[in-house]
This record gives sequence, C-alpha cells and structure tokens, in this order.
Amino acid sequence: MTIYSRFSRYHLFRKTKVTPPLPDKTRYSCFIGLVILAGVAGLHSCLPERKVANTFIESPHMITLAVNPPAAVFKFNHKGEAVAGFDSMTQARQDSALWSSSRYVQFISDSIVLENYMNSLIDELRASGFNVYLEGAYDSVLAGKPQSYLFEISQVQLDEYYYPLEDEDSFLDTIYFKKFNLNAVDFSCWFNLRKIGSGKSRKTLLYSTNTAYDTFDGRFFNDPFSGTVRYKYTIDTLKISDVYDMAKYLGKKHAGYLYDFFLNQYVAKHMPEGYDEEIYYHYDRTRKTLSPATEDRFEILDTK
Repeated sequence: MTIYSRFSRYHLFRKTKVTPPLPDKTRYSCFIGLVILAGVAGLHSCLPERKVANTFIESPHMITLAVNPPAAVFKFNHKGEAVAGFDSMTQARQDSALWSSSRYVQFISDSIVLENYMNSLIDELRASGFNVYLEGAYDSVLAGKPQSYLFEISQVQLDEYYYPLEDEDSFLDTIYFKKFNLNAVDFSCWFNLRKIGSGKSRKTLLYSTNTAYDTFDGRFFNDPFSGTVRYKYTIDTLKISDVYDMAKYLGKKHAGYLYDFFLNQYVAKHMPEGYDEEIYYHYDRTRKTLSPATEDRFEILDTK
C-alpha cells in the first residue's frame, strides 16, 4: 500500500508496508537493542549542551522582535507539460499560458495567504515568550533594548507543479508499475535576521520550504475472479483551502524554528571554548520536550 499525506517538508514519498510478526529470537534481540538505545538516551539526557538548552528554556529570555512582513506573494506555475505546444512558444507566451492554465496560483489570494501566515506566526512567537512588534516600531521603541532583532520575511513564494509518482509491486515474479501525476504546491520562505542597535550587526539569511500535495492511497491486488493483477487507488485532490491551511500551519512552524535558532545560538555561546556542538535542538512548546532536530528546522543560507 502506498499512502501520501497532505503536507511534507520536502518532496519525500515513501511506501508503507505491513511488517510480519517477529520470531521469538528476533523479538529478544530487539528487546536487547531497545535496552541499549534507552541507555544511550539516558546518556544523551546528561549532555552538557542539553543542560544549557534547558537553562534557556526555563529562564525568561527577554528577546524583542520587530517583524517585517512581505509585501506580496510570488506565484509560479511549472506545469508546462500540460500546455499543448508549450516548447514552441516564446517566453512571454509560455508565462501567459502557464498562468492562465494554473489550477491554483492564479486563484490564490495573496492577502489570505499572508493574513493566515502572519497571524499564526505572531501568535506563536508571543506564546513562545518573545516580545513582538510590527514593522516601523523598532526605530522608536526597540533601539535601546539590548536583545532586539529585526525579523524580516523577505520573500514568500508558491510554486505549482506535477509530482510524478510511480508505484510498483511484484506478483509471481512479475513486477507491475503504475504512474500518476500528483498536484503539488511548494511554500518557500526566505528570512533576514539581524540585531538592532548594535552598529554593523551581522545579518543571517534563513530559508524553509514545505509542500502540500494530493493525498494518495493505492495498491496492486490480484483479482481472484479474473486472475489478473489490478490497481486500486483513491486521490483526494489538493484544494486552494489546503494552501491557505498550509500558510497558517507554517506560520506556527516557522515561529518554532526561530525559537530553536535562538535556543541553539544560546547553547553555542555558553558552551566551553573548543567544545564542538553536535546536536541542533528542537523545543516542543506544547509537549514541553527537548529533542534533536534533523531536517525540521531553518536552513542557514548565509551570515554576513
């Protein structure tokens, strides 16, 4: 069975398979492995950087943010394969055809995307303990505060395209394939972060991208009546309302990413000289848990 849910950080699609029951010896081996992993987790909980991270979480970090929203949303359609004679068109005609034939981007409202995103972002930033001001306030209010930062959402971009999906399975030494095109919309954001009132402060460029796409569930099966292999599937097509929901979801998500950025900066600053920090931490405010962040974080593009 292949199941694809609505949101993904990257264009990552995986098959889900039912795992058969384990033999007794294998279960015992897995139990020993779990005991070892538990011991490793216990050691991990004592890591010095984790203790420093907990200090940041438990202390009243008076960080003030001036949030500068984007003026518009950049929107592009990349479904050229769906336009007849696309390759023979001029660039101007291609752009016009892509826009007029788009299923999503021509109908998506910039104001709804930005309203959903910014309201969710600001609410979560404040819930995480930040003092938040909107653009323009930092000139008169924030210049004298030592921990004040300008957080600028420099660009929000939506990209519509087809994601080619191929499913496969084998029956009696024969491999069967089925191909689909799923509707997908990438939601990408670029951010500038810099300290206010510190002269020539460094600017950090941050980035994040997520994807919303058709929900898909399909599988091959052997039809006992005809003796042939058939394919059964359902597709829940992506809707414009799903893109608006993604904007709200990512506003909260990116606020958490920013909290994690300051958290890990604090850890790096308070570790002993020469100590190499190996773990980038994520703090879940709702569950009050601290855990390593893998790909679920801002990508740091540049610091200058």
